[in-house]
Amino acid sequence: MPLNFALGGKVYPPITVEIRADAIAAYAAASGDTNPRHLPGPDQVAPVVFPVVHGLPLLGVITSDPELGVENPLMIVHGEEEIIHHRPIRPGETLVLTPALVSVEDKGKGATFVGRVTATTPGGEAVNEQSATIFVRGGGSGTERPSSPKPESPPRGDPVAVIVRHIAVGMPAAYAAASGDHNPIHLDDAVARMVGLPGVINHGLGTLSLVTGGLVEHLVAGDPTRVRRLSCRFTDMVIPGSDLVTAVWRVGAAWGFESVRPDGRAVIIGAVEPVGG
Repeated sequence: MPLNFALGGKVYPPITVEIRADAIAAYAAASGDTNPRHLPGPDQVAPVVFPVVHGLPLLGVITSDPELGVENPLMIVHGEEEIIHHRPIRPGETLVLTPALVSVEDKGKGATFVGRVTATTPGGEAVNEQSATIFVRGGGSGTERPSSPKPESPPRGDPVAVIVRHIAVGMPAAYAAASGDHNPIHLDDAVARMVGLPGVINHGLGTLSLVTGGLVEHLVAGDPTRVRRLSCRFTDMVIPGSDLVTAVWRVGAAWGFESVRPDGRAVIIGAVEPVGG
C-alpha cells in the first residue's frame, strides 16, 4: 500500500528531555569513541551523533503515524542523515525536541520520507537539528517513474587522513542498549535473514558514530565542539567483526569522507563542516 504523499509538512507535539552525563558516556562507549571529552566531568560534551539518542524515538513517532501508512517497519532503510549543531550539548540541560515530517515522495516501487527533529532550549535557543531520509520498500504507488539521478560524491583530492576502525562483534548489542535502537535486524540473525540480509548487521548510525569519532580525532584535534555539520549517505551494510577504512579529503573549508568495508564496497559517503567553515 502506498504512503500518504500529501502528508509532508506535518508537525508533531514536542517533548522535553534532560541530558544526562551517564547517557553521554554510555553512547560514546557503545560507539567505540574513546574521546575523554565524553566522560563525566566539567568539560563533558556529547558526541557529534548523540542527538539521535533522543531523536530516534521521535522518528519512530513519524514512522508509526497511521496517516503516513508505513505497514511494516522492517521494510524501511535509513538512506541519509544530517546533523547540524548550533552549539554543543552538555549534561544537565533540558532540551525541547520537535519532530516534523518534511516530505513524502513516491519512488515507484518504493517511497521516501524525510523526518526532522529540532532541539532548542526551553527559552527557544537553537541547539541542533537532525534530518533522516528513510526509504520504504513497497511504499510507492507502483507506477513506473523516471530514475532519479544518483547524488554526486563530493570532489576528491589527495587524502589528508586514512582512518581504520574495527566494528566489534558485540557492537550492535551495546549500541542498541545505549541508543535505544532495538531493531531486530541488528540483534537477531533469524529476523535479519527473514528480510533478506546475510545476518545481523551493524546499526548505520552506530557505524557513523564510530567513524565520526575518528574524524573528530584527526580533523579537529579531538574537539567535538568544532564540528558544525555532519551529513552522509548510507550506501551498504556493515557486518560486525570487520574493519572499516575511511579516507578523508579536503573540500574547500570542509572535508569529504568515504568509509569502505573489507570487500572494497563503500558503506558511508559524507562530509564534515567545521564551526566557522
